[in-house]
Amino acid sequence: MNILIINLDQSKQRLEFQQRQFERLNLKFERLPAVSVNEISQERYQELGFGWQRPLRKVEVACFLSHKNAWEKVLVSNQPTLILEDDAVLATNISNVLNEIHCEKLTEIDLINFEVRSRKKIISKMPVLKLEHLNINLFELYQDRTGAAGYLLYPSGAKKLLERLKNTAPAIADGFIFSAYELKVLQVEPALIIQEDQLEAYGLAAKSEFDSTIGRSEHYKPIYDSIDQKKIFKRRRIIGQWHMACRYLQVLFKSQKRFISLDKERFK
Repeated sequence: MNILIINLDQSKQRLEFQQRQFERLNLKFERLPAVSVNEISQERYQELGFGWQRPLRKVEVACFLSHKNAWEKVLVSNQPTLILEDDAVLATNISNVLNEIHCEKLTEIDLINFEVRSRKKIISKMPVLKLEHLNINLFELYQDRTGAAGYLLYPSGAKKLLERLKNTAPAIADGFIFSAYELKVLQVEPALIIQEDQLEAYGLAAKSEFDSTIGRSEHYKPIYDSIDQKKIFKRRRIIGQWHMACRYLQVLFKSQKRFISLDKERFK
């Protein structure tokens, strides 16, 4: 199975971290150069950064464009591809799970999310696929709100995301992906990927090994140019929240909202 790691040219420490990790896991990956903020002109930033529920920082636009480049590679290769950000920490059994998923030859799935990030998700009440000898369940994922550090994207999903971009403004990468309700998405449990900055929250490490090159959006407070601009973004956010509420009502009787488990022994 193809594996892409999005990595900035200057983030050599992160690339070395991934090289060591993949050597331990006996896996191979292809490095996908991340889009740098230096590659985005002010005009391009104005075009792409102000169509979502709040103004995007230039670094968030760069992150989104990096994921977009990954989607395009998936579509060209016509192969399911595991897309990773370069601070993704992988469980020791991920190779076996990827092989098993590959053997299942899933035909109606667009994306499988492997990540967990300290927030509840809305998933199906029962798993839609059980990998029993690996103690892995896959649930239908109806709504997620954070995390794009590790997901398996199928060509059908790449096509849908790129088609959506023709009519929908860029957003933070995970916000764009998981608000695309036309995607058929599964969630792996126990989760097999966690971002490095989440290790301490899950009792897996005392401190981060390297700093975030993006800065987490959940801690970001936007600055608006005017009251009128703030009203525009507030209206967009209300519409976004309305869509989320409608989605929840659509799946209410077949779903559950809860945290996804993680097997800490698989990350030691």
